[in-house]
Amino acid sequence: MKRLLLLLFSVTCLLSSGRAGTPVELAPGLRYLRVHSLEQSAIELADLLNISRTPALVLDLRYVADEKGAAGAINALNSHPAKPTLYILVSPGTPKDVAAVIQKTSTPLVTLGIRDSQPQPSVVVDQSPADDRAAYAALDNGTSLAALISGKIDKEHFDEAELVKEFKNGNHDARPPEGDANANTTSVALTDRVLQRALHLHQALQALKR
Repeated sequence: MKRLLLLLFSVTCLLSSGRAGTPVELAPGLRYLRVHSLEQSAIELADLLNISRTPALVLDLRYVADEKGAAGAINALNSHPAKPTLYILVSPGTPKDVAAVIQKTSTPLVTLGIRDSQPQPSVVVDQSPADDRAAYAALDNGTSLAALISGKIDKEHFDEAELVKEFKNGNHDARPPEGDANANTTSVALTDRVLQRALHLHQALQALKR
């Protein structure tokens, strides 16, 4: 039990330090890896990128730290010809030196990001900078990947049954929320549209191959 607790503590420290850990499965045949610090994850990232015949990888560098050695760490993209299929997520906050390496790399990859991302993404996703940042932060704050890429819409109904219930409880002023002529309010769940687009693009390319 002590060994198990020590292992869990070590994994927690690794993730909180921003180093690259084990990629998580985003979908069958597609993994997702978020890197907070390229300096701290240089060795792990190089090992990961130099493994051929592995599942496709979504590498999230949207808000990676702007460090001196960041560009050197991402040079692992050019260190070996055999790479998994790569989708790299970028943003306006991606460090310029890192963006320059990504833009000049000879490794086949697809970049995705919102407007004004650096480097200019191969696929531009329609989402505001604020929403992109919020969706990115949501994963670190406990929201699951599945929830962030589902894009589901949650509806709050205030129909006749709800009105009757409110009247019975003594609320004789009960009424549907203001501003909704159809007696419904709709809230759109926070969606990481850049990550979602990477998933959809990969699935589409796989379908075309089949």
